[in-house]
Amino acid sequence: MFNYYIDLSERILKRAKLEEDTTSLRKELYYIRVSSLEGKINTDELKKFFWVNIYNAYLLIMTQEQIQNEKIFKIKRIKFSCYLLSLNDIEYGILRLHKYKIGSFKIYNLFYPNFIKKLAVEKLDSTLIVHLNKSILTNLSIIIK
Repeated sequence: MFNYYIDLSERILKRAKLEEDTTSLRKELYYIRVSSLEGKINTDELKKFFWVNIYNAYLLIMTQEQIQNEKIFKIKRIKFSCYLLSLNDIEYGILRLHKYKIGSFKIYNLFYPNFIKKLAVEKLDSTLIVHLNKSILTNLSIIIK
């Protein structure tokens, strides 16, 4: 069954990998309504698939723009549904169930915005985090070169 949001995330990631212009697709992402996304991406599998694609696409986009290593995960650069998100918001707020990174510690953050809580996965998947971290290490080597 076709899912527009999954397709959009795949197209953004594909263009980012090919180093093509993603502006029009990022505009589509910006105009998505949270309520519409909640209805169409209603399982943890679909949420993980969508958010990992967005995360990896923006990681590639920001590395191509040569944003500094230490800032790349904290910059609120992802325009989504009239909100600004950072890579950390996606990783810790959506994919890691509202955990927040302080130094090397990860603690539960009660103060994440409600829209992030609505979009978050229901159950933590430790294998997802391993795959996400592998993609981070792979993509950071692009910056170092």
